[in-house]
Amino acid sequence: MIRSLRGSAIVIATAAWGLTGPFAAAETYHGQAQGQACSDCHTEHYEEGGGLPAGTDAGGPFDRLLVRSTTNRLCLFCHDGGDVTAPDVVTPVTIYDATGDEHSGAGFFAASIGTKNDFGHDLGVLAAEVPFSSLTNITLSCASCHDPHGNDNYRNILDRPAGPTDHPVRSGSDTFVDSSPGDPPSVGATALAYRESNVGYRSSTSLWCTSCHDELRPESNTPTNRRHHLMNVPISGPGYPTDPGHWMAGSGSGFGTSTGDDVEGIPRLRFQVPTAVDYPSSQVVAADNEVMCETCHLAHGSAYEHGLVWPNEGPGSPADRDSGCQQCHNY
Repeated sequence: MIRSLRGSAIVIATAAWGLTGPFAAAETYHGQAQGQACSDCHTEHYEEGGGLPAGTDAGGPFDRLLVRSTTNRLCLFCHDGGDVTAPDVVTPVTIYDATGDEHSGAGFFAASIGTKNDFGHDLGVLAAEVPFSSLTNITLSCASCHDPHGNDNYRNILDRPAGPTDHPVRSGSDTFVDSSPGDPPSVGATALAYRESNVGYRSSTSLWCTSCHDELRPESNTPTNRRHHLMNVPISGPGYPTDPGHWMAGSGSGFGTSTGDDVEGIPRLRFQVPTAVDYPSSQVVAADNEVMCETCHLAHGSAYEHGLVWPNEGPGSPADRDSGCQQCHNY
């Protein structure tokens, strides 16, 4: 253990959290099975022996007897890079240096809590308007998207972050992981588990995003009222002029080994394989590979505007400005 807390909110059986079942699930990272105790995040008594437990914020007791004053402060106590056994989600992120991957599957938050930025989602910032959404006056915390106690979804994401229906993304059916990385917290397992190239996709991730960004749902976008790039459709399908042969070749315009190196071309973008049954089959490049939200965007954010994987807008390497588009379209 590097710091006095390790992980986010941990398993605690209380109706206040709506916990109704066991937590030993396919991708549960917060739990007793990983050696994490309830006391990592909760305290039975706010003051002990006349003082505060290690890592506890002053000014409590706090809601649900959390040891820190807000959800974001609790989660980022470990996930800000200070604990090298936990995934780092706040820039600068160095855990992927020299791994062959430029970033994690979700990217990172480019600004601290309470600071608005144009490079991805914000934490602790009131958003009067949400892009492509009917939602208003929203303030995101880590628990807006993730189950703090863990579940069997990809990255412990919630079944229903917003909206009237569930949109689960199940590990082992909607997403697939390469060779088992083991359970974080550990330095090696954490780096492997969250490497972008260690995950393959079959379905559901875009639908999950549209739980909040509901104006991007397929039923809201007709040929005469399109608000966004097509998603969940094969590269070889109708709707946009694409070059499936160029995509499958994986070389030429748009394709490169790194981003921002002043040489045109970036690593191959992520894609869905609707027939995938495991990690190897989710990596097969074909004309019917599908574009998804995560093809172009990183969920937390990136070094580029709108959380894009490459600098299509704003600061960044001019050489890569059209690289992501070129991989599919080759115009």
